[in-house]
Amino acid sequence: MGAVTDAVSQFSGLGASKAGTLLSMAAPLVLGGLGKYVRDNNVSAANLGSELKSEAPSLQRFLPTGFRNIFAGVPSAVAVVPTQAAATTNKWLWPVVLLATLLLAGLWFFNRSKAPVKEAGSAVGDAASSTMSALGEFFKTKLPNGVELNIPKFGIENKLLTFIQDTSKPVDDTTWFNFDRLLFDTGKATLQPSSEEQLNNIAEILKAYPNVHVKIGGYTDNTGDPVANKSLSEARAKNVMDALVSKGVAASRVEAEGYGDQYPVGDNSTEEGRAQNRRIALRVTQK
Repeated sequence: MGAVTDAVSQFSGLGASKAGTLLSMAAPLVLGGLGKYVRDNNVSAANLGSELKSEAPSLQRFLPTGFRNIFAGVPSAVAVVPTQAAATTNKWLWPVVLLATLLLAGLWFFNRSKAPVKEAGSAVGDAASSTMSALGEFFKTKLPNGVELNIPKFGIENKLLTFIQDTSKPVDDTTWFNFDRLLFDTGKATLQPSSEEQLNNIAEILKAYPNVHVKIGGYTDNTGDPVANKSLSEARAKNVMDALVSKGVAASRVEAEGYGDQYPVGDNSTEEGRAQNRRIALRVTQK
């Protein structure tokens, strides 16, 4: 993964952190696209592996030349489909995600969307572009303590700053701001490295406004056991809180709570709605 991130960073001119963020945002979209294809077509793991292997040459031709060496062994790795489900996931899923994620990044970075792409790939690519465009352009802003941040126009950082600075906006129990660039390991509370950029930004904002107190809320969709979901949401919220404290925010200013599948913001009967419900949010409790 480090080699992929470095390659994207060097070829595009973006920093390694931003390249990693883009790849991490693309990965769930790729998995969502593959999952929908599997469900709609009743495809087995073996058949999916074979189909992806057959598509590998077409996918690779969208990649810049320097990237292809990284994936020299991917087609053979995809072809290995052991009988045990757990082994299958380990053997073929990760190389596929790397290849497809880098394809998405390449399409987004290098503006090659006019090249012929199969319908499923186009849909996932459009979703990735939509996710990025929804955040708006990045701009630099200076905090009262002189720290300069590079943040997206419609990201949580700018929304939080606007709320804190607007004296006409009172603190209430219903105004929550969703983190938009936090990622966790699947089914776990472990924050992925690409989350660091946003965590650093939020920590700097809180340090620049020492009177502000916040609450971190964790949420899940309604898939699985409600008790396990609530436990996972609590662990994730606490890990975000601990990360902010480790970056210099006083522990007395931050609290965390997990709500599980309570308070959905999307339709749990759709994948898109469930993705919206799996979130970490922040609420200002004191200005």
